[in-house]
Amino acid sequence: MAHDAGLSNESDAAIGPQVVFGMDRTGRCTLSVGPGLDVLGLKPNELVGQNLYEVYRDDAVGLSALDTVLAGQRFVHERSHQGRRLALHLEPILDAEGVLTGAVGIATDVTEQRRAESVALEERRRSAELAGRLIRFQALVEASPDFIAIAALDGTVSYVNPGGRTLIGMALDADVTTTTISDYLTPEGLVLSLEIEQPAVVRDGHFEGETTLKHQDGHAIPVAVASFLMFHPGTGEPFALATVQRDISERVAADQVMADLIEQRTALLTRLVDAQDAERSRIAADVHDDPVQAIAAVDLRMGLLRRRLREQAPSLLPELDGLQETLSGATERLRSLLFDLEPPSFAHSGLAGALRRATDEIYEGTSVQARVDGTDEPVMPEATRAVAYRIVKESLVNVLKHAGAGTVHVTVDSLDAGLHVTVLDDGVGPGEAVSAPAHRGVAGMRDRATLAGGWCTVADGPRGGTLVTLWLPGPEVTTTSAPGLGAGLGLTEAASRSTTSLGFAHGMDDGHSDA
Repeated sequence: MAHDAGLSNESDAAIGPQVVFGMDRTGRCTLSVGPGLDVLGLKPNELVGQNLYEVYRDDAVGLSALDTVLAGQRFVHERSHQGRRLALHLEPILDAEGVLTGAVGIATDVTEQRRAESVALEERRRSAELAGRLIRFQALVEASPDFIAIAALDGTVSYVNPGGRTLIGMALDADVTTTTISDYLTPEGLVLSLEIEQPAVVRDGHFEGETTLKHQDGHAIPVAVASFLMFHPGTGEPFALATVQRDISERVAADQVMADLIEQRTALLTRLVDAQDAERSRIAADVHDDPVQAIAAVDLRMGLLRRRLREQAPSLLPELDGLQETLSGATERLRSLLFDLEPPSFAHSGLAGALRRATDEIYEGTSVQARVDGTDEPVMPEATRAVAYRIVKESLVNVLKHAGAGTVHVTVDSLDAGLHVTVLDDGVGPGEAVSAPAHRGVAGMRDRATLAGGWCTVADGPRGGTLVTLWLPGPEVTTTSAPGLGAGLGLTEAASRSTTSLGFAHGMDDGHSDA
């Protein structure tokens, strides 16, 4: 158990009270002095004359120390005793012939020293851990290709990582401390700074959005931005402003290509619908001017024939009735054809209103009860509504022909920025008709929806019957880009070039600086 490691080698360590004691070769105490006796509850020389083997008979460490030193060996040890930490150092005393005559020892109270050493060790451990974190953080930031910057609350930039410098065409050894936030902003970013991002950073401490950085040659770089306040870990007060911005040039270019394709598709759909409506109108006019007029003339002639037969050949009237019935059926079919060819009108009551008129026409004289709910109908291009009208109308006709339904409920609303329409009936359900190759009506509905960039499904209703669901995309929503570095840090151009505090640390609540 004897060792030297228990003693402190630190010259500036706080040494506590000590006790000096001596003994003869039998273990009888010959000396006991020192301020450390008070800590142990003893008086000077109180142990003199007592045999220390008796005093420490129940103390294994004490007995080991006596045996070691009285055997002529040095004993060094550190132990806990009566709530204190003691460092023991015992040396044997030899006469001129090398014969053991006794021993002397020093017991030093090192409680405070060890406590200070423990605190220092913990501080060193925490410093090493912090240094490791800092190294890892620095390696992460400096290896990132994103634009990462830190600025003081007055707008002075203190750091831009190598990847950010490369992104904007700045030299890697350029002194960024001579720059301000506005030096990295496009004019659009400066304008939007105060209006959008600064209030968010003041209110929430952070902001995420999209904007543009300014390259050294003046061109704009589209970026996704995350800007936030940095708070002091001790005081909890904001002391710096930071931003991380990622180059999204490729995505923006892809979005533009997609937007162009959508615009082309919309224009093509509009021209297609216009051409279809023009052709339908032409066919309807031809049908009205020729077959309808001819049938009307035949109906008039048959009326005259009926009067003559009633007078001259009553037995032929039943055959005339059959012809009259056939003619009436043909007239009704022509009326349905003209109704189907008629272009819908959305001018006054939108798609929902046009569908209400369609249900009135389709289910006239039947027991089917139809209801159209369009209170949440979104604003859509004329061509989109025209495609939806044709698809839903086909569905309503299918209900009459195949479903055997008593009620039909049509809902027109918005979903995912598009037009969403459902047709639900309480009939026999779709069965295998939806997948049958000969069922051209359902296939045509799906094809129309696909051509318009959407989709159409036909499935069982939640409580029976058939549910037709249609979705068509709406017009592209034009979003306004959020500002970038300066906006993320809540700055105007004037404020970023001044030395005036932006007020983040002073609870600024209106998102505006005084600059």
